[in-house]
Amino acid sequence: MTHSDVRDIDSLDQLRLAVERLADRLTLSSQALHATIHRVEEHFSIEQPAYWREQIRRAERELTAAQDQLSRKRSTVRSGDRVPATEEFKIVARWKTRLRFCQDRERLARRVAIELNQECEKVRGPIAALVEQGEVSLPKAAQRLLSLIDRLRAYQDGQSG
Repeated sequence: MTHSDVRDIDSLDQLRLAVERLADRLTLSSQALHATIHRVEEHFSIEQPAYWREQIRRAERELTAAQDQLSRKRSTVRSGDRVPATEEFKIVARWKTRLRFCQDRERLARRVAIELNQECEKVRGPIAALVEQGEVSLPKAAQRLLSLIDRLRAYQDGQSG
């Protein structure tokens, strides 16, 4: 057998350890990315639309109450007894504006949720590649390095003995 130089096996072992650490970090990072994407999707797909639906229901209730109040104020038996309902008109107008605003925000929230979902789907592919690297490829490489290091150590022990 030819004479080989196997003086620095420890540096190969350090490389193996670095590959294992990289695999662990990639796995943790990909898990963090998955969790973040899930939270973002939940916020924009569930929480925001639900918030604006509730705001719409509230605005509708308040608008109905304001219109009822205006109607009661305007309805009197004699026309000369009518009290000006300026404040009630303002309240009705304010709740109509709020209702339109909430409806616009709900539509926007739905649009944003759809766009965001599409973008998140685009990101999931590269994250899956990171997961594959961290959970499969790099651990295999580290195991292969360990096997080679073990052979080199056995060879080195055979040379020195």
